[in-house]
Amino acid sequence: MPHNTHRLVDQLLLEQGEYLPLEFLLHEGRLSYADYEAWRGGELDFLDEALFGDPGHIQQQLSDAEDYLRRRGWQAEIIRYEPWRHTSHRGNDVQAAHQPGSGPLCFSANSAFDRSFHRRYRKPRDQPQLDLFTDAPAANLVNGITQALSGRNPPEARRQLERLYDSAPDHVRIGELERLVEAAEGLQTAVVDAAADMRMLQQIVTPLADNLLGKDSRNLLIPLWRRLSCALQDRPYLAAQPELHLSYTASQAMDWDSARQAAEQEPHWRADPVLLLRHAFACDQLRRQTAALQSWFELCWRFPEQSHAIESSANHELRHQWLAYLELDPELPAQCFPAWMLLSKPGLTNTLPEPASDRSACPGSYHTLYDLQHRRLHCLTEHDTGNTMALRARLKQQDPVLYQHYLAALAP
Repeated sequence: MPHNTHRLVDQLLLEQGEYLPLEFLLHEGRLSYADYEAWRGGELDFLDEALFGDPGHIQQQLSDAEDYLRRRGWQAEIIRYEPWRHTSHRGNDVQAAHQPGSGPLCFSANSAFDRSFHRRYRKPRDQPQLDLFTDAPAANLVNGITQALSGRNPPEARRQLERLYDSAPDHVRIGELERLVEAAEGLQTAVVDAAADMRMLQQIVTPLADNLLGKDSRNLLIPLWRRLSCALQDRPYLAAQPELHLSYTASQAMDWDSARQAAEQEPHWRADPVLLLRHAFACDQLRRQTAALQSWFELCWRFPEQSHAIESSANHELRHQWLAYLELDPELPAQCFPAWMLLSKPGLTNTLPEPASDRSACPGSYHTLYDLQHRRLHCLTEHDTGNTMALRARLKQQDPVLYQHYLAALAP
């Protein structure tokens, strides 16, 4: 388990240049962004109460991450999370229970767990370089604007932007900051043209927010995606415009259950690769492993050319199985990955439903292997050797290469 923790820490360091326990929990699927928003908005006293999984195990993960970073010489600093003045939680505007100035938020009533969450690790610099502009008034105003945007405080962002216009009207960032402040101020307005707003959000606002706000950009962007989701609530899915659909905007807003439901509500959604992928990713994030696997399997059967998307799954074990599958000798096509998963994980026959006979996308070899593994798992082979041998003969005829791997899996 520490090895998996170290790998995720390395990924965060590569992508963000620092380590934050908050980012670890979000990437690991231990925390939903909606619950994080609720905590910042004063709806939760302790954020650890909303974590997915065993708290003791999660605390050990954060401890392992800290030990790993300390051994590498990274330096810790204390961080604080202040309450947001306003928060848009699960699509509803509410006044935060805690107001600015009421003190930093607590992650956990467990003091050790709380301290671990409030430590950031950064790589030490051999010779810290002096930034001549750090203390300049204009730079301070820019920092104030970005902090206000990250803290969801548009009035403060606008106030500091007006001061920047007064003191440094030719500042190189002033136009970009104006765009972001306008976007934050527009959250309370209705969407008139969803396609135009989508283009603005994708092509202008998101790149600017990522550049100026870094990982805190989502504090601005997610409410903007929610605004679009409300506008697209009743819009049917069109393959020619796949992003103008709730399954997409809800995913961008990290509202995984809404994304899942939006995909499932479309007729014949399993026959569309875009909706299948969105459904699989959403179910992964929701830890609905059976539903996620079914969508990944459908993707392999119907759209094998897109099966490489499994490498981006939030399910670590599934990714590991996929990479092992790619190394098989003799090789198998992507359509056989679901069947091979039954070989690697026979217990799946206890959780996955029996394949429907009328599902044309499901290969016959999967049906046969499912029956063989189910019989093997429940020790039925010894009592009905004839049927077992007939199933093996059928599998050999349906897919000789898969049959070789089946025999190899039976070997002691």
